[in-house]
Amino acid sequence: MTFRDDARDVGFLLRYALDSSASPIRHDTYRMLIDRYHTDPDLRSAFDAFAEGLGVRVLTADRSSGLVLTAEADSPLAVSDTGRWLRIRGVADRQVYGVALGAVAAWCYPNARAVREPGTRRVTAIDVDRLIREHGTAVEAGETELDERLGEAWREYVHNRKQVATTPTGVLKRDCTVRMCEDVLVMLAESGLLVEDRTVPPPRPDLKVWRSTDRFRAHVAASGGPLVWQTLVRHRPPADAAGTEDM
Repeated sequence: MTFRDDARDVGFLLRYALDSSASPIRHDTYRMLIDRYHTDPDLRSAFDAFAEGLGVRVLTADRSSGLVLTAEADSPLAVSDTGRWLRIRGVADRQVYGVALGAVAAWCYPNARAVREPGTRRVTAIDVDRLIREHGTAVEAGETELDERLGEAWREYVHNRKQVATTPTGVLKRDCTVRMCEDVLVMLAESGLLVEDRTVPPPRPDLKVWRSTDRFRAHVAASGGPLVWQTLVRHRPPADAAGTEDM
């Protein structure tokens, strides 16, 4: 392989990595490049150096999940505009979405074992909302210690927002917490971290059932695990909270 060949293949590998719908299982070229990333030190060094320049790093690289990347906050590849999915009108909305995002990770990967083991986890907005509100009840009962820096976010979610509110046509309003949890799930799905599960009926017509992916597991593992939820409360959710179903 020449330097020019390696440069081309680095570009192809990055192109596949940025396409959440691409899979080494379905793309022979992608699978070959993943194998080369592991066996060819020149290609790996070239890719890692190029990625570093872009402000991204590799979380995992295998034939199942492919090449999973994460971007630094100042990277041109970082998601800087969530307006497509999240309706953020101020700090309070950002707090609610942040709690919901942490709870999605906690529901899918409630402990270190869940992060290490492959397999998908089913999740709905109702699951996520219930987990948050159950922890809110535990906090108020003194059963769980809450990081004081996050108290305002928890109060906004649990006390200032309705769990379910609907329009005259029966559709969830954008500012109720179940709908806000669904918005977070849709955003994660757009990034390939969740996929829609059509094998079971949704809890209501304006919600979907989702399943986590190995890409999501890699991101949660890289956060320092068990897990994102640990940054929100000093309490580990019960091991059976995730409704785990390995495939």
